[in-house]
Amino acid sequence: MIYRFERFVFDPEAARLLDSGQPVPLEPQVLRLLTYLVENRDRIVSKDELNDEIWQGRVVSDAALNTRIRAVRRALGDDHVQQRFLRTYPKRGFQFVAKTDCLEADDAAEAPVMAPRESALRRAWLWVSPALLVLILVILSAVWWLDESEITATSLRLPAKPSIVVLPFENLSGDIDQEYFADAFTEDLITDLSRIRGAFVIARRTSFTFKDNPVDVKQVAADLGVRYVLEGSVRRSGDQVRINAQLIDGQTRHHVWSDRYDRALTDVFSVQDNVTGQIASALKAELRVAESQRQRPTAGLKAWDYALRGNVRLFNPKSAEDFQEAKTLLDKAVERDPGIASAWSGLAFVHFAASTRPIPGVSAPNSKDLSLEAAQRAISLDPKDAEGYWMTGVGYARNGQPERGMASCNTAMALNPNNDCAYVCAGLANMALGKPAEALPHFQQSLRLNPRFRPSTKYKYMGLAYLHNEQDTQAITALNRAIAGSPDDPMANFALVSALALTGRMEEARAALETSMTLAYGNRTTIETLRASHSWMGPGFERVLDGLRLAGLPEQ
Repeated sequence: MIYRFERFVFDPEAARLLDSGQPVPLEPQVLRLLTYLVENRDRIVSKDELNDEIWQGRVVSDAALNTRIRAVRRALGDDHVQQRFLRTYPKRGFQFVAKTDCLEADDAAEAPVMAPRESALRRAWLWVSPALLVLILVILSAVWWLDESEITATSLRLPAKPSIVVLPFENLSGDIDQEYFADAFTEDLITDLSRIRGAFVIARRTSFTFKDNPVDVKQVAADLGVRYVLEGSVRRSGDQVRINAQLIDGQTRHHVWSDRYDRALTDVFSVQDNVTGQIASALKAELRVAESQRQRPTAGLKAWDYALRGNVRLFNPKSAEDFQEAKTLLDKAVERDPGIASAWSGLAFVHFAASTRPIPGVSAPNSKDLSLEAAQRAISLDPKDAEGYWMTGVGYARNGQPERGMASCNTAMALNPNNDCAYVCAGLANMALGKPAEALPHFQQSLRLNPRFRPSTKYKYMGLAYLHNEQDTQAITALNRAIAGSPDDPMANFALVSALALTGRMEEARAALETSMTLAYGNRTTIETLRASHSWMGPGFERVLDGLRLAGLPEQ
């Protein structure tokens, strides 16, 4: 069942909430909570019932539940004062109270989005003459559209240039241990297709959200705003590989091109080159041949195999174990063959992650330096390794060398204009250089290229950039979206506190600060500790601290 309430369309089965047609990121527990409340909207749901249904009977604190309730409200543009969608009944529970229509899947695509029945704007302006009201509403609609497009950067109109998503190739080997090989083949194809001049290629992490799920290629193309869909399969048997690939027009479901390849494992790179070249021909696009030559294995296939396995673990790491296993495999790769650039760029990412969160057995006081060293090693071995360049860019920016960081990010974007991480790198480097207005388009392009993988992180960076740029209202909108998708992100919560305080919403700011202090940083967080950990983000971060100071965060 699909539900419509005011401007929202909610499809629990597809895990999708649309706000005026734009996707709203939801963290899994927030999604389950919203689903349960909407499905039981005819009654008040108690806290005990939510513990049973959402947390499977595990007792959680009121603070944890309230954090998720706030995340639901933020996703819907609601708050504890208006309670337009979600009403709190003290000592009884919660109820979803918005007027809700139930739609079948076929109807949902055609259903108009309903405007709020009685907005605060309308109640305040009842005295305005009809003609003037129409004019004002037209202007406000234009301003709203501009603000929203700035923040979401997810206008899903087809790009003017050829656009494509590569779905994960299916492993037909009958051996689950060969899954990594199909995944690695998919990743290499995505990288190679990004070298078609002028092509728009959806990033790998969004591509892999479709893995092991039945898909309608027309729906996928529409959801991602691309024209073409590439899908296929890989069957590996010993040292032989059979690969099938087909290119489909996502608007018509017409098969544009298909082919099959039977090759020795050592010749798999030529298959990737052939597929990329034939797709470029089908799209009537120019392939930058000089840049399509990837690094070949130099010391046997075993080291290369370890590098493939390790990097596949980093496609969508969900736990410390993923990083630990990736590091073990990548270490084995460079021990056998220290000349594999992709293994070093993978290690750079592992150490980067270990410098931002505790990963047992991996995190170390010098993780930040190890990340930069590994990234530098990668690009010294392969000067066309975009992954290595964006990792060096972030490393330089975090080490107080933002100019060098920006140069590396620019190189990464030139080598692979469809690498979403390169745009995040450029955005962070611009913030470190004190250029938040220039950072925003980079974060927005990253979100457009990779809309389904952790969009809350991009919204967080957008929110910080807006704060640095004294656009506090836009910051609040972006940060609410970030927190709706990732309620436990400490920096997103602290940034929201700052934005609320800087706009004079002190009661909300103090309540949000109380929530923020219960998260990962705990009561150890002060103005001084945040300055020490985030001063690399540039002079604009002092403004974030000003807002936190107004809200009551202690200096030391």
